[in-house]
Amino acid sequence: MARSNYQPIRLACYSLVLLTASVLAVASPAYAEAQKNVVILLADDLGWGDVGFHGGSAQTPNIDGLAAEGVQLNRFYAYPSCSPARAALLTGRFPHRYGIVDPVRPRDEGLPASEVLLPSAFGKAGYETSLIGKWHLGVAGDNANPSQRGFDQFYGFMDASVDYYKHTGLRGQLDWQRNGKTINEEGYSTDLLANEAVRQINARDKRKPFCMVVSFNAPHSPFQAPEALIAKYRGRLNERAATYAAMIDSLDQGIGRILGEIDQQNLRNDTIIVFTSDNGAVRIGNNAPFRGLKRDVYDGGIHVPCVIRAPGLLKAGTENEQLSAIHDLFPTLAEAAGVAITPSKPLDGTSLWSRLVSGKPASRTIVIAENDHAIIRDDWKLIQLDEGNTELYNLQSDRSEAKNLAQTEAKTASQLLSKLAQYKVVVKTDGPATDVFETFVADRDTTKVLTASPTGNLQEGESLARATLRGDVKYGVLGDPRTESNGRGVRLLSGEDSDGNGTFAGEASLTSTEVSPDQRWYRFYVSGLAQDNFAVEQDELYLKVEFFQKNGSDSLDLIKERIYPQVMQERKDFFDKDTNESLGHGMWRTYAMDFRTPFPEVDTVKLSVGFAGGKGELKRSEFWVNSMDLESIDTPKKYLATKPNIRNFPQPDAKTLVALGGRWYYDPQGGSKQVPKQFDYTNSDQLLYKSGRFEAPFAGNMSSWLRAGYKDFDGELVDKDQYKPYAVVIMVEKDHIVMRSRNLPNHPTATFPDKWRMLDGNPSYIQEKANTWYLPKYPKLAKDPIAMDAKNANGALPMGPIGVATNGVIFFNPFDHIFETDAVWRLDRCCGHPSPQSAYHYHKYPVCVKTPWSDEGKMHSSVIGFAFDGLPVYGPYEADGLLAKDDKSNPLNDFNLHTDKERGPHYHVTPGKFPHIIGGYFGEVDPMNGRGRRER
Repeated sequence: MARSNYQPIRLACYSLVLLTASVLAVASPAYAEAQKNVVILLADDLGWGDVGFHGGSAQTPNIDGLAAEGVQLNRFYAYPSCSPARAALLTGRFPHRYGIVDPVRPRDEGLPASEVLLPSAFGKAGYETSLIGKWHLGVAGDNANPSQRGFDQFYGFMDASVDYYKHTGLRGQLDWQRNGKTINEEGYSTDLLANEAVRQINARDKRKPFCMVVSFNAPHSPFQAPEALIAKYRGRLNERAATYAAMIDSLDQGIGRILGEIDQQNLRNDTIIVFTSDNGAVRIGNNAPFRGLKRDVYDGGIHVPCVIRAPGLLKAGTENEQLSAIHDLFPTLAEAAGVAITPSKPLDGTSLWSRLVSGKPASRTIVIAENDHAIIRDDWKLIQLDEGNTELYNLQSDRSEAKNLAQTEAKTASQLLSKLAQYKVVVKTDGPATDVFETFVADRDTTKVLTASPTGNLQEGESLARATLRGDVKYGVLGDPRTESNGRGVRLLSGEDSDGNGTFAGEASLTSTEVSPDQRWYRFYVSGLAQDNFAVEQDELYLKVEFFQKNGSDSLDLIKERIYPQVMQERKDFFDKDTNESLGHGMWRTYAMDFRTPFPEVDTVKLSVGFAGGKGELKRSEFWVNSMDLESIDTPKKYLATKPNIRNFPQPDAKTLVALGGRWYYDPQGGSKQVPKQFDYTNSDQLLYKSGRFEAPFAGNMSSWLRAGYKDFDGELVDKDQYKPYAVVIMVEKDHIVMRSRNLPNHPTATFPDKWRMLDGNPSYIQEKANTWYLPKYPKLAKDPIAMDAKNANGALPMGPIGVATNGVIFFNPFDHIFETDAVWRLDRCCGHPSPQSAYHYHKYPVCVKTPWSDEGKMHSSVIGFAFDGLPVYGPYEADGLLAKDDKSNPLNDFNLHTDKERGPHYHVTPGKFPHIIGGYFGEVDPMNGRGRRER
């Protein structure tokens, strides 16, 4: 659809203007009679192209009818995921202002009680208010329930998603309630929500207007729909797509019943209807013609359908090109309904009602973000990715965001980047956004990386003059030279946003080539001094080592160790009760981390000291570094004691083996050919797997220790180490290799890394478990395998276990929580930690220092585990000295999967940037494990 050609560089005089009414006004009864009812129909994960009037596969006559009878907002933006979008809708404010950056988890605070919500404003103006459907803005705390946040009535569920029939959440618990009380009802959730809306409209107090938010969970996963509707689309669509279309069809029918009841009550002309989605669709949906999916700030993730029907107020059957966002709905609907509001805090949304009435768009600037940020000014859109890269697109000429113009349109990019940086500062301080977007001034490039060059004879600290600095870091004189002599060095500024990007974080890095395949263990250490007011959140002062091959051109892996707990301990140790001061600022300390290069191919390392989440006061809030050094060290004795030998399993006589099915064999080793009832540590070398050669993958991996400080099976703390020889037991059945596991690591480094702060409430202990896993002997390739995208936003992998290692420990995808960043920063030295439910498990597995599997790349890697689709998982090497990811003759596919004659289809763990393990299930997940591929 063509857009009107308004001037793209006009001053944004209408952008994000604060509302100016003085009080939350209560409408008089006479005025209330003239007030319009408001109904917001919110779909969940519905893409731009999923609706009929945009060419969707599902039949949506009722939604299409709304579009024909109302105004289509062709440039309407939501947020990349559900919680931020819902928060923005209810507050009219940028969700980052109050800590909602991505989907709210059950243990999160959620939407703060200090935020004034849409239902409170409408309620004070005499409206009956209700929320029907999904909340997903927090379940913890005294004011978490919607019925405590201004909604007179709440019917629906609290968390991210529910089973459409059982109404159970992600953890299997019943999540269906009315006004804070859990209820058990039968029925398809879309039907129940629509029926409740019809019931409330019919039972309303007819003396009052009503404001109703119907927050459907369709078409969010799990993908379930009535069989009759699936059959309607089966044939022209595959089963999965037919189910998805049926979910949207059911959504449309529910909306039709609500609209029908409004007509039945003769309320059509008195009711403003809004229909939209909280974000773009996941992979199965349709975001065309836009690029990207849910969780992206490309238009596919945030540009959603929106229709507003207001008979007699808005011209029916029209399209509006006003740039708008979901945080505009609160003030826009308030003005349309005559509800006066005064926010106690700055709004980012503004009323666009006059623009909808006139049909004439005004110049505008908006910001939409999750971890990545997008700033849109008229036709220009700049994206600043979380890792720092910048992209620029012209949405008028390039709707699919295919051509990055950041270099050719450098001035525009610089202006928008500067505005975004200013806006981040405003958000950080929760200040008004008005001035940021009213005019464009000379801007600076906030992404510039500063690199100093050494000059003259190097004195103490001057070796750091060649360090690469990013963020809130400076090089120069340390302290006041008139009163102290600390020389020069790097200053980490926890209380100063020196680069103006709105965050308090920075890093200083040096590169070294002083590593070799003959020497694998090193110590990286810095000399540092933490001033009294230096402070960071979540222990985020760290040392980091990044590994490279090919003369530093190819990234392989990284490790990171927090040192802030040491700073805090030293402040405690050096506290002076006589002066009532911490004297830690007066002492330079050495902070070190020992590491092993994960691959012999590593020829370059990048050494960094940095911080994030700075919260220091401006005075004395710096961490000083005057040296960064690397030295080789001997292999630690602890590692030598636990390091297994490189596998070189002697090959048996194949004629003597007993076939167990699939690639599995029993080696009688000259004894009885009767297959044992179970395999354990006593005979683990007799259970063989046929790969390119015979392997005994469980040999040496079936015993473990229940360490002091862990919990036993009954949940009791263990006070001394207990040997568990039968930690893993295996039985062979007709179609499965059945693994019974205590889920205990067989290495001594399994200590939760955040034991000082108990981050996210996770335990610092490991508990013995009784797990049973079924490894199918005969894996079946999936008909529609889905590769995991960069944040697993498409749900290619479930958030539960995705496989099991040969020591019986489960492993997960690279993310520790739904849609979160890589879990690497919170892992122990073997890439594991004991959460959830105190169960130890691996992530980013096992390309890590001190991995329990020794793999030096002398041959094709051994089997280290099995995915729940039955396909084996191998280590990172394809052949002697050849990493699987570098194999050009047999390249890994999107699933990190190889296929060859000897091994068939199999996964490799891959070092380097995402993904770190398999990219998704290439085979059909065995139902015995209870783990399916689900979209989030």
